[in-house]
Amino acid sequence: MKTVARVSALALLAALVCAPVPAPAAAPAALTGPQVGSPAPNFTLRTLDGKTVSLNSYRGKTLVINVWATWCPPCRQEMPDLLTSYAKLSKTGVAFLGVDTTEEAPIIRAYVVAKGVPYAQAVDSAKTFQKDYDVQYFPTTYVIDARGILRARYIDIIAARQLSQLTDAAKDGRNGEIISPLQTKVDATLADPGLPAGADATAIVAYAKHADGAISKAEDLLGDSDAAKGNSTDLLRTRVEEATLRDRAIAALGAAAASDTDKILLTRMQGDAARDRERWSDALAAYRATLALDAKNEDALSGVAFVAARLNQLAVTIDADEQLATLSPDSVDAQVELGIVYGRANRSSDAYAAFDRATTIGKKHVDAKPGDASVVRKLAWAYLYEGRTYAKGHDPVHAKAAFEALMAWTQKLPANDIRHDMYFEEGQEAIVALELAKPVTTTTVSLAPWTGADLPGSIASTIKYRLVVADKAGKTVALHTTGVPKGWVASFCSDRVCSPFQVSVAIPQSGVKVIEFQLVPPNAAAKVGKVRVIGSDGVHSASATT
Repeated sequence: MKTVARVSALALLAALVCAPVPAPAAAPAALTGPQVGSPAPNFTLRTLDGKTVSLNSYRGKTLVINVWATWCPPCRQEMPDLLTSYAKLSKTGVAFLGVDTTEEAPIIRAYVVAKGVPYAQAVDSAKTFQKDYDVQYFPTTYVIDARGILRARYIDIIAARQLSQLTDAAKDGRNGEIISPLQTKVDATLADPGLPAGADATAIVAYAKHADGAISKAEDLLGDSDAAKGNSTDLLRTRVEEATLRDRAIAALGAAAASDTDKILLTRMQGDAARDRERWSDALAAYRATLALDAKNEDALSGVAFVAARLNQLAVTIDADEQLATLSPDSVDAQVELGIVYGRANRSSDAYAAFDRATTIGKKHVDAKPGDASVVRKLAWAYLYEGRTYAKGHDPVHAKAAFEALMAWTQKLPANDIRHDMYFEEGQEAIVALELAKPVTTTTVSLAPWTGADLPGSIASTIKYRLVVADKAGKTVALHTTGVPKGWVASFCSDRVCSPFQVSVAIPQSGVKVIEFQLVPPNAAAKVGKVRVIGSDGVHSASATT
């Protein structure tokens, strides 16, 4: 694929049109949504604790808005830096607000409780914030000054140092700017080499191919962005540079494209240009023009699936995804994309069948390469989206089974794998969220390998678990263990205090309590079997096994 981004990883009719789409406007129109240096759009949102917040609620303060989701790996990766930033910047009058535009309150609450996120979290159920703030990528961070002027709009993981620089600029009434060696390299890659006056058709086609290749290279460079190392990129600035170069190539190629190959390049680039400006109908027409010339062009099919989803043309999206799945019958990704879009169309049985195919293909890949973490990770990912789709279809039994399969396959990943901790957390949080989706009236206990920072003094040989206890707010749940081998110590650690073998915990207002459960061996060589943790609120009880 080139530069067509698929957001359906959460998402065709053969084209009858081959006429070129008119070239898009000049570069200033490339950047959609709120503009840095202009007043930020107003918003009104409801937080997880039921309060209403608006832009006016933060007037007089510098405001950091972080748009995120629990399903988004970079969002989870940046959370420690956001917590560090909050601890420092909130003391200087900077306010923080998290906004989730894609999920329901229970799954958000399960995550923020587990991570101890201290600042307000709002749910954009009506999608008005997403529309007004033009949220296209996750995570996105906005910095708004005390007068309500947008001073920064940053897409990607944001490091504490970067956020501090952006808030300092906002306090001074300046727009924030990202400067890094990598961004300099991106800028150089997208520099226009120019086209000599009177260039012939051959030179024009070469120029257009260069522009298309430079944009692809710039997209690859964006993947090297590392905020933690001070080498981040400005995605929005890069998009403007890409649009400028692409527009010039389209304008030149429009009069020179003679062969079908040239026209395929022209129409596909026109589709990309319209897509980046959110001119969805124009983009769809251009991609269809590409497919009229090359019915199996995967870039154009991906483009159709993307923009048709934005136009709420689910039938068109499904058709494109079905064609992509047919072209790549051994692809887990293609089946997962198809399952997701079937789910959006409420074609539940088709969605479940697609996920069955995805997991079957994934298991085949694991059998072929049992030591390859990437194929295990892909299979776990398929189970993650299968569970979400079952949950959306109000089938908690199969959803829970899928999330448990996610955690089981995640256990086969190396502990330092890039998805190891996140998939464990997501699986457990999703299971907890299934319980929180209905009024919590009974005790729920869930165990997963520990993924957080160790408590001070933890011993390396200790086996650690993330114990989640859910019950009605205000209830006291007594926890104890069975099956602990002789000589071992079972320890419940919460609020920086540890209790051996048993403990009573008060359930907070959120309805969820996260505890570090430890099994401490008598020596490094000792082996432990199955240990059961039992929780009871005096009326109801539940258990989980290690």
